[in-house]
Amino acid sequence: MEVRPLHILSVSLLLVSITTSGVSSAVCDVNIDPSRVVVRFGDPVTVNCSTTREDVLGAGWESSVNPVNEPNSKIAVWNVSSLTVWDAEPKCFINYMNEPRQCVEKLDLVIYKYPESVSLIAPDFMKIGEESNITCQVLDVAPIRYLSVKLYKGDEQLGSRSFTHDSAVFPVNGNVPIPVTPTRADNGAEYTCVAELQLGPGGPKPNPAKLSPPLKIPVFYKPSLLSAAEENVEVRDGGSIVLKCSADGSPAPTYEWKYPKADNVQEITKDGVSTVNITRASSSNARVYECHAKNIYGVAMKNITLTVKGRSHWIGIGVLSVAVIAVIVLIYRRIKA
Repeated sequence: MEVRPLHILSVSLLLVSITTSGVSSAVCDVNIDPSRVVVRFGDPVTVNCSTTREDVLGAGWESSVNPVNEPNSKIAVWNVSSLTVWDAEPKCFINYMNEPRQCVEKLDLVIYKYPESVSLIAPDFMKIGEESNITCQVLDVAPIRYLSVKLYKGDEQLGSRSFTHDSAVFPVNGNVPIPVTPTRADNGAEYTCVAELQLGPGGPKPNPAKLSPPLKIPVFYKPSLLSAAEENVEVRDGGSIVLKCSADGSPAPTYEWKYPKADNVQEITKDGVSTVNITRASSSNARVYECHAKNIYGVAMKNITLTVKGRSHWIGIGVLSVAVIAVIVLIYRRIKA
């Protein structure tokens, strides 16, 4: 770039000052109403352009759609019944008899289009504590410089992005990857993406927005027990007892019990809880029962120590007494006979 000497630049500024202040008509006076237009693609638009100067030769609009030329008029109206040209770029011009002979003002025009679709691109699953990307995909939206994309987990905003430096006026696509590091509590959480056009003054209120369909992403983690890892329980000889084992894990854990098998012991797993049912307990059932809850990410183990207590002393005496009475009755009947 050529650098102009400082003294030449000063003279130029002085000349401009003299020219603009010395002649009252030497002022560009172009009034556009409304000064900023926000219109949806395909909708109608009407804009007025006028001047207060009297030395007017004519007014008009330069545009790739519906250009206007009004000789001997201080007003020109740009009117389009359905705006379907993205790069219309309308400019109002006023021609004068005196200097400056022509003044041109570009209309601040924003043509917008709602996103064709908003969706989420995500992995089939995430692992607890590991970062994954959830991508908001916005298709066919314009102008992208006014687009704001936000990712939500429930009502919590996880991240956002805008495209203020993108000058495209035609519909384009926008992909926004947002990193997420899930916790155990995020398993089953619902994610949504919101694409919002923040069009500013003259734009529709509230801001046009479109939501993605909600998406639930499984979070995988190793099992953890829902009860104590060590338990001591007891049962009377001949009685029944149920040993329980349950764990939280994703994917849902499977269960394996380790103990010497016996005919009076049955294993049942239902609704995420695994049980060992013991009937007619005997001393042979007294031992440690190991429960292993496992999935592809790890194992949680629980030990249940079972003690089988002998029959009550008084119960034994009662049984013996009944037997003695039965014998006495039998002897008495034989003597009497």
